[in-house]
Amino acid sequence: MTTTTGGGADLAARIRALEDRAEIAELRAQYCHVLDDRDWDGLAALFTEDGEFEGLAHAVGRTEVHRFFSETVARLGEGYWHFCTNPTLTLDGDRATGRISMEYLSVTGGVSYVSAGHYVDTLLRVDGRWKFRKRKISFYYFAPLAQGFTGRPTFINIDGTPRVPQPN
Repeated sequence: MTTTTGGGADLAARIRALEDRAEIAELRAQYCHVLDDRDWDGLAALFTEDGEFEGLAHAVGRTEVHRFFSETVARLGEGYWHFCTNPTLTLDGDRATGRISMEYLSVTGGVSYVSAGHYVDTLLRVDGRWKFRKRKISFYYFAPLAQGFTGRPTFINIDGTPRVPQPN
C-alpha cells in the first residue's frame, strides 16, 4: 500500500492541477474545432480580451483576433483541418505556458496543401475559465501536397497583404 504525505491540501492541489490540465486540453482542442468550422465568434471567445494571435499575421485584442480570422483567414482557403499533438504544459497558479505540435491540411484554389509546426501558448484563468492570452504559431513547412514537405508560408499583414520583409 502506498502512502502519501502532505494531507488533504496536497491532494486538493493535485486534483486542481489535473482539472486545469483537462480544461486546457479541451481549450486547445476547441480551438482546432471552431477554426475548422469557421466559428469566428467561438474562436475569439477562446482568447482573453487583450489576447494575441501571432503567426502569418499578428492580431492583438479579441476584436482584432476576430477580425483577422473572420475577414482574412476565411478568404485563404476552401477548407482547412487542424490536428494537434504532443502537448506540454507548465502550470503556475492562474497562468500556464506550453507548446503543442500541429499538422495543418488545407485546400486553396483547388490545390491540397500540407503543413506542420507548433503553437507556443500563454494561458490565463479569467473568471474561472482558461483562455489564450497569447497563441504563437511557428511553421516547419507549408507546401502543396504534391511537392511533399517543402516550402514555407507567406507571412501576411492583418489585411492579407504579404509582409515585407518575410521573417526567417
